[in-house]
Order: sequence, then structure tokens, then C-alpha cells
Amino acid sequence: MATSPTSSSYSSSSSPFVASSSAESNFSGLPVMALRERIVEKIMENRVTLIVGETGCGKSSQVPQFLLEENMEPILCTQPRRFAVVAVARMVAKARNCEVGGEVGYHIGHSRVFSARSKIIFKTAGVLLDEMREKGLKALKYKVIILDEVHERSVESDLVLVCVKQFLLKKNDLRVVLMSATADISRYREYFKDLGRGERVEVLAIPPSTGKSIIYQRKVTYLEQVIDLLGIESEDPSLKYCSGPSPIMAEAIFKPEVHKLIHDLVLYIHKNEPDIEKSILVFLPTFYALEQQWFLLKPFGECFKVHILHRSIDTEQALKAMRIWKSHRKIILATNIAESSVTIPKVGYVIDSCRSLQVYWDTNRKNDSAELVWVSKSQAEQRKGRTGRTCDGHVYRLVTRLFFNQLVDYEPPAILRLSLRQQVLLICCAESRAINDPKVLLQKAMDPPQPDVVDDALNLLVHIRALEKASPRGHHEPTFYGRLLASFSLSFDASILIIKFGEIGMLREGIVFGILMDLQPLPILSPFGQENRFVEYIDYYYSGNSKDTGLGRKEMLYMGNLSAFQFWQRALKDKCRLERLKQILKVDNEENAQILDSKVEEEWCSFHYLVQPALHQVTETYDEILHSLHRVRPKFLVISDSLPFYYDPYVWHTCQLECEQKGETDTLAVEDEHLELDSELRRCVAVPFAGCSDYQMDKMARNLALIVKEMRTQVTEDASEERHRFLDDDRRHVAGGASMCKFFINGLCNRGSQCLFSHSLQAKRPVCKFFFSLQGCRNGDSCLFSHESGTTAISCSDLSLCSQDDRDTDAASFVRFFPDFSSDGYILLLDDFDLYFSTHISYHYDSSCIISTSSQPDPLIPDPSGIKIFWGLSHPYQTIMSRAGEDTVPWSKVKCVLWFPRFDHEYKEGQKSSIQTFFEYLAIRLLAESLQEVVVILTMNNIRFSQLQVEKLARESFFLLRESFPFDESSFGQLFDELTARKSMSTSKPVSYVFDLHPPTEVQFGDYKMLFRQYLHPTLCPIY
Repeated sequence: MATSPTSSSYSSSSSPFVASSSAESNFSGLPVMALRERIVEKIMENRVTLIVGETGCGKSSQVPQFLLEENMEPILCTQPRRFAVVAVARMVAKARNCEVGGEVGYHIGHSRVFSARSKIIFKTAGVLLDEMREKGLKALKYKVIILDEVHERSVESDLVLVCVKQFLLKKNDLRVVLMSATADISRYREYFKDLGRGERVEVLAIPPSTGKSIIYQRKVTYLEQVIDLLGIESEDPSLKYCSGPSPIMAEAIFKPEVHKLIHDLVLYIHKNEPDIEKSILVFLPTFYALEQQWFLLKPFGECFKVHILHRSIDTEQALKAMRIWKSHRKIILATNIAESSVTIPKVGYVIDSCRSLQVYWDTNRKNDSAELVWVSKSQAEQRKGRTGRTCDGHVYRLVTRLFFNQLVDYEPPAILRLSLRQQVLLICCAESRAINDPKVLLQKAMDPPQPDVVDDALNLLVHIRALEKASPRGHHEPTFYGRLLASFSLSFDASILIIKFGEIGMLREGIVFGILMDLQPLPILSPFGQENRFVEYIDYYYSGNSKDTGLGRKEMLYMGNLSAFQFWQRALKDKCRLERLKQILKVDNEENAQILDSKVEEEWCSFHYLVQPALHQVTETYDEILHSLHRVRPKFLVISDSLPFYYDPYVWHTCQLECEQKGETDTLAVEDEHLELDSELRRCVAVPFAGCSDYQMDKMARNLALIVKEMRTQVTEDASEERHRFLDDDRRHVAGGASMCKFFINGLCNRGSQCLFSHSLQAKRPVCKFFFSLQGCRNGDSCLFSHESGTTAISCSDLSLCSQDDRDTDAASFVRFFPDFSSDGYILLLDDFDLYFSTHISYHYDSSCIISTSSQPDPLIPDPSGIKIFWGLSHPYQTIMSRAGEDTVPWSKVKCVLWFPRFDHEYKEGQKSSIQTFFEYLAIRLLAESLQEVVVILTMNNIRFSQLQVEKLARESFFLLRESFPFDESSFGQLFDELTARKSMSTSKPVSYVFDLHPPTEVQFGDYKMLFRQYLHPTLCPIY
């Protein structure tokens, strides 16, 4: 779905590349430029083209532009990482002198920065894979698809490759371009050889230099030479720094000696390189290694500016590494996020630890784990290519030459290391038959996984009822539950957690939890290299006792961040919402007000140790997931109340700002020069910001512990009946006996026969606290503690709420919100143009208690008996915002407001504007009249409700969704708002949505209602 650029769009004038050297902006010197005509010619002639060129030759930024200049748009370019997507998109936009989101756009995760006029769009492989799953061949609406860095074999990249190949068989006019500096050419040629008779993969090799190119040198130095440079004596450097003579015999551990070696090498380079603009890029495997290296550099803050490149660092912050410093030498500490695609200007030196972090499926913990491994030669070449791009380069590899020569050529593809449970589910949910059979599709991958891995994933998904199989040889079909899991664009565990929270009526809190599980960085600020401060900041938001709640370390972290998100919503966003309502009554420039809000929010987040982009990411993803559920209307959505926990009880916060002295930890800057501003050093000292009982966090903690326990049990259960029968027999055998002594297990019990607990290995063992957390137990079956869950408060076998809402329409569901006849109250129908709904409602309710407004200037039709009608009122301003003297609606007697929106135009943004204005005006009116108890009911098609994100628009004006139910058209009239349900799960029906007004407390925000009263009743004295 194309989205117009918003505030997240980045203009060329504000790009971090502005500070780059002139060599970078002079693309004419790039080696790829000499092959421009040939590249375009071969891509036009062949359906699949493989372009191989050294890192820095310009292929990532220039090939899309070559094609655009030949009118081969639209063009899709994939990159393996989000950082690379944003960086390359901005570089291409700057080269084309346009804003990101215009001619050049990008899409990462839930962040879309492109529009209908975008001709080159950069995406991650995961985004393209989701689009192909949902739309099939229609997702490939491009003339050319460029798959960059194809040597990086993530599961998503491999699946994109196999899906694109399947669709190539049906779309002859599609052109696919594969690009890499280190790909195995023969394997890709072999993979695409069966496309069609006479077809082949055209391979274009970009020479390293031409007569017009600027030639930069790259020198490589190995460990044995490094220790000579530094004057270090070592008889066996491989043993000292690599733990062994070869990759096969040495574990890729990161010794303190390696950190010291890197530190000494950085100081050596700094001392001997006179050009201060030449920066040093250090490749390290883990976040912990980044921190340890940063600690060693801290005392040298006068010399260095350090930038961190890691997935937990905000993209905008990471892009500051592009800046060239003239006062300090730039040191970039990076994991493999900086390994490919991105040109960091003036990197003169690369220090490669030759180690990487590899994710694999841990059969003991039953979740993804990570281990340190030696890089492949392909990875090492990619890292080498980060220098020698805009200046001469020197690469230091911290292994010996002999050791390096024994590294594997290519890293093993991720598809052979992971469980594939989520990928198998996503494939089964694909709309196109060409890619919806996991057994068939995965065997067509370049490196097919073992069949038993796919079978295990299928069996697990059948066991948790995400898939079902009609017959032993039949195709696996996704259930409603399975399709929901696949629809969230989150990890497998995060998706399960959301649904389980929905089943206990806490859907919206569950969505936030699920997002936090996948989010990097998290909302609470994590000062780099300052773990103690991070723990302190977590405690400011949640300091519950893990022993009391049963939560693990990760769960405690998510609890703190959920509390921080709630705090931000209550203390700041409510204030911003209120200011926006006030702004409606003024003539000030609205754009300036929004800018002011952004600046105020940025400072406020800094005061309270929060990461503003992370909070916005949670909000955007939350709204997208929530409104996708409104399309399919599962039963748990219907029972979930949208009242945020921070409203009950409502606890307010008053900031107490103090200036924080800049301590030693800030000496070595990891940001830009704006760190020096006073606002960055002001902090709120009114801590804690939230107590354990605020926002019902104690209730949340108990439910989270139960749900995680159930999830862990559910995923690790054996589906076979024999296994369950064996466990039942075993439980009966030990029933009633004493529990096993936990000290005896560890050989520490000194009570012998006097111990009150059992020393028998057949006794009931104490529960393993790690196994039933998100962390998992690394000991697996060898663990001396029990991995049996016992009974839980939530039944994983009950999926009755995880089905589509199938309630029959009922007139009583609608009428029950109307006021009693004894209450002297009215229902108000707004903008009922031809009194169609007013007439139908009068058949079921006393017409003398109905007020209707119509924009018709004259009563061309007779009034239905008893209904009070106000003609000629335009909606929503005259119907809601008319001031005293103009007003004809007796608002003081209104108990229920009904609106059946009719949209005269197809422009979605115009429809959203109408809904937003309605809620804003109505909030002002009800607050001014102190009518918080008025019930507001909107009746519209559920798909339109989802498309327009009506729940979000209502929330921005303090209206929260209480419940929803099918609208009875047979009793109250046809809605005439039919939309087609295009997705297999979606349902299209008229639904009534009931909203309540929940204004913020006047204790925190003052008597804001008086302002609204004075505007609507300028001649009246304030009401107290």
C-alpha cells in the first residue's frame, strides 16, 4: 500500500550524506558507469541477469538509476538489512535531487516512505516476501526487480528467490537482476537454468577500474604482521588470539586479548595516520563486544568520536556515522550490519575480528539461539570492501594468513539452521497456489532444508491448531487461528502472545507486548556501555519482584517498556491531544503547532529516558495490527475493551526538571554535536515514573507469566498420544509424594534422611524457572529440574475465541444504548440526509425522543411523526460546533449520538479527514457541556472502519471503543456501504461501533473544559 511521505520522509537537504566528500558525490568516476549501456541492454534482453562487481563499484546506487533513465520503471530493489535500505534510498534520492518518498522511496517493517509517484522503491527481502504471500503475482507489479547482496543467505532472501523464480514462469515481461560482489556465480546460473528453452542467466562482471575511474588501493594485513607492527612478541599468535591453529580446531570466542589488540591497533593507526578525516571501522561480533571495545576507548574522548552500528541503535542515529569529522578521528564499532551495501565516507581502515554471531535453532531451549562463529571468506571480502571506496584503504584481519585460507568460502544459509515453523506457516497462508505448499516450495530452494525439519514444523503447527489436514495425504490448510498468526508481520512467539492476551480480554496490551518482543531499539533508553544505568531506567517504570511474579529477565524488560509506553501516552500524548483540540478553536497556523509538538515531545522523551522513534514505531505497528483485526473480526476482538490501563486508576505525573552534570561516561561521545545542548542534560527527577501498582501492572505481570508458561509448554509438547499417556502414568506414580530436594539435585543437601524433601530421582522435581521464560533452558533434557508445566490458569486447548465473530444481527443490541423513556433524554442522529435511518429507528423507539439533523435546506419530505428535525445544518460544523444563538440542538438532553457516515468521494484521505473532524468537534462539544456519559455509535462497514483506522482517529480525541456488534439492516435500514472482502479471512459487513469519551484529568491538565465552554457559549459565565 503506497503511503504519502510524512514527517518521516527525509529531504535531500537534511540527509547525512551532505557532509560527504566530493569524491562520493562524483558518481562519474565509479567503475559501473563505464558499463551503463551494456547493463541496460543485457537486462532488457534477458529475464535474469547477474551483475558481479567489487564492493564500492557503484552497482547498488547506479543500476536502478540506469533503468529509470531508460523508462523501465517502476523498479524494486531489495537489501538484506533495514539500515542498508534507508541509507541507499537516501543516497539515490540525493543523487536525483529529490526527497525520499517522492521519486525514490523505501519500505522497512511497518514504516512506509513512498508514494504513488515513486519510481524506485527499496525494501527489505522480508517486506517483499510478505507482499508476495498476500498478493501473489500482483505483488510483482514492477518492470524490474533487483535483488542486491544475494550472497547474504537469510531465510527471507532464499524464499524471495524461490518465489520470484516461481512467478517468473508466469510473468514473461518481468526482469530480475541479481547483484553481489562475492556470490557463487555458477550456483545462480545453475539455479535459473530451467526457466525456459534457450534462456540463460546473463553474467556481467564490472571491472575494478577504468581509465576514468579513481583507483583507490586496498592493502590487507594479517595477524602475524599486526603483532609485528605493535611490537608484540608471541610464538603462536593463532593460539593466543584465535584459540587454535585453524577454524576447525578453534572456537570463535572473543578473548580479552583480542580487545586489547584492537585497542592498541586503533591507537597505532591514529598515531601514524596524519589525515584526521580517515576513519576506522571495527567489525565485532556482538553487542557485548561493542561495549567492551567502547570502554577501552573511553579515556581517549579528546581524540575520537565513536559511532555504534547495531540493530538496537535507531536508524536515524546510526546514519550519523556517515558524517566526516574534522576535529576528531571517527571510530565506527559495528557488527555485520555494516558489512554490505553501505558506503561510509572516508573509511580508511577496517579492523576485522573475523568473527560473527550466527543464529540457529536450539533444540534444548526450543527457541532461536546465537553462537560465535568464524566468518566466511565471502564475508571477509565484504568487510574488506568497506574501505578503499572514497580513499585508499587498509584492512587488518585478526587471524593469520594460514588461518584465513582455511575459512569456508561461504557461510551456511540460514534456511538450513532454523526451525522454519514461521516460514512454513506463512507459505501455507500464501494466496497463490504457486507458492503455498511448503514441502514443494522449500525443496525448490537453492539449498533445500531436510524434509524432517519441514515435517517437524508442520506437525507443531498442526498440534497448536494453526494448520489442519483433511486427509493423511492431503494438503495442509491454515485454520483461522493460523491465518491470524501469519497476518501480524511479527515473530512466531510474538504473534502467539498477542492472540493469547486477546483470549483473556487484554488484546490491546498484548499487541504492545508482541511489538516489544520484536522491536529494536526499545522505548526505554539504553545508554551504550552503561548497563547499570539501563537497569536503573527500567526500575523507574517497573520495579516488580521477579520472584513474586515468576517473570524472567526478558519479561521484566518488556514489563518496564510497556509501562513506559503507557506513561508516554498518559503524561505526554494526552497533553498533545488536548492541545490539538484547543488549536481547533484558534486561528494559529496548524503546521507550526505540529512542529512545536514534535520539538516538545523530543525534549520530553529526553527528560524521561525514552527513545522517541521507538515509541512512534510501537504506535504505528500497534495501529496497523489492530485495524487488520477489524477486517476479520475475531471473537476476542469483540470482547476486548479498549480502555487503556493508564486510565484505571488514572495516576498523574508532574515533571521536576534538574540539570544533570555531564559525567565521565559522556566524555567519549557516541552521538553528534547536539549532545552538548543543555536540553540533553536536563532530566526529570520525579522518579519513579510509575509504581508496580500503576496501570494495573501487577495484573499484567501475572497474566504475562501465565501466558509465557503456556506458550513454552505448548510449543515443546509432543503431539503424540503415547507421550501424553506416558506422562500421565508418570504423574500418577509420583502423585502425593514429596517434591524432590533442589539442594540434593545439586549435591548440596546435608540433611540426609532428615530432609523433608525427597532424594529419589522418581520424585516430583522442582520446576525449571528458565524453561518457562522467554529465555528458555539451555540444558534441555539433561536439566535436573522439571520442564513439566503442571496446570495453568489459561487453557491452550480452548480456541473458541479465536474464530470469526458469527453473531446474528439483533435489534436489541442496538436499542439497549438508547435512553430510558423515564430519563427525559434524546438520541441524536447526525446528518441523516433523507431521514432514512431516523424513520426506521422510529419503528423501534419512541419517535418523540429522536432528534435528527439534515443538510437539506428545505423539508421536501413530510416529517415522520414525532421526530424533531433540524434542517439545513451542514455536518459536522453546524450540527456540532454551532455557537450559542445559532445552536438549535438541545445538547444537555442528548444521551446517545448516532452517525451513519456517507462518503460522497472515493478519496481515502478525505474520508479520514471527515471522521477525524467529527470526533474532534464532538469531543469539544461534549467536554464543553460536561456530557462525558453520552454514548457515541458509528455504524459503517468493518472494512472501511479498518481502512480509515477509525479507532485510532477516535482515540486521538479521547473516544475509546467500548464494543462492536453486527448492525441489523433488516430492522434499521440498509447501510449502502458495501466493500469487497479481498482477503481470504476478511469479512465485509455493517457493524455498529460504540465509543465512550474518556477525557484526561483536570488535576493534571487544568480546567481545559472552560475554554471549550467559553467558545461555544461566549455570553455565559463559566460553569463550575
